[in-house]
Amino acid sequence: MKLHLVKKLLIVLFLFPYLYSNITLEEIDDIRLISDKNSKSIIENGSSFCNGYFSKKSGSSKINKNKFSNIFLCKFSEKRNRFYIYMLSVQKKDKVSLKNFCISLLEEWPEISDHLNPKLGYQKKDYLDGFYIENFFFDKVLSFSDNVEKDQQLINNEIDNFILKNRNNFSTDNRLNNDLIKAQLKKITKIQKKILSNSTSDLDIVIKQQLDQIVRYKIFVNDVKNFQSYSCNWKPRKGDNPYIKREKFKEFEKI
Repeated sequence: MKLHLVKKLLIVLFLFPYLYSNITLEEIDDIRLISDKNSKSIIENGSSFCNGYFSKKSGSSKINKNKFSNIFLCKFSEKRNRFYIYMLSVQKKDKVSLKNFCISLLEEWPEISDHLNPKLGYQKKDYLDGFYIENFFFDKVLSFSDNVEKDQQLINNEIDNFILKNRNNFSTDNRLNNDLIKAQLKKITKIQKKILSNSTSDLDIVIKQQLDQIVRYKIFVNDVKNFQSYSCNWKPRKGDNPYIKREKFKEFEKI
């Protein structure tokens, strides 16, 4: 499938929104790979970025002052077509109901608890930025300020980083080298225009529709006193009252 056919497909999806639910992120990845064998996987990029986001926040959630602080992890389940943001190995406190215990854990993570709020669920979630592949330049989301001097410095830095990371791809042919750099400048400029205009591409719309359907939150809890393992589960914009079920993490690992 050629690139122009991919664009036509995205236009069809834009004109017929009810088709969004019938195309998965995996299928979008397959389409992009066919059109460009060097394209980044939306799923892999989104998962990696999400894990990196929470890794940087390590220690900000104080579950138990005498023990380590757990963080959220992220993974895509091909089997279930779900994107899980989950926490594991939390020991339940005595004299606190499992429901209230899980809700109290979420209070340490307002960016997640807001996503469960029907009134706030529409807000942009930074930890999901990795799925919006068009805003990425290599391994990072670019952020432009509409300040000409600062934005130009950002572009210069990114080009310098590109040259450094890809120095083995350059040759003694300056014309080819310049063409390589111009191609990267074109990518950055496209991202800059998109961000500063606050525009949303057709691909962004499809990805947002899919994330709204597949994102799930999960916390694993060990009830040591009763020798039981549970998980508390939430859907975005459905409130903070969890769906609780008996579940061991090793079962979750298999999906």
